[in-house]
Amino acid sequence: MHYPRFLLFNAAGGLVWGAGFVLLGFLAGNSYEAVAKAAGRDITAAVVAVAVIAFIVWRVRKARRERRASAPVPGSAPAPEQ
Repeated sequence: MHYPRFLLFNAAGGLVWGAGFVLLGFLAGNSYEAVAKAAGRDITAAVVAVAVIAFIVWRVRKARRERRASAPVPGSAPAPEQ
């Protein structure tokens, strides 16, 4: 992705994120602390879930890559016995 496009999407995402939390705080009124705590907990859970999924995907891809690297090439002669 080219940098100007990335910058545009990043800025738009930041504005939406910031406006969303300001609106959430306004609507929550006096219970802002409870909402902020719940949102923080939910965001933390989402980050942990993404990290676990990314780790699993990384391990599976690494195992497949290693299996492909050690597999014999079709049509090649077998390794000589020693």
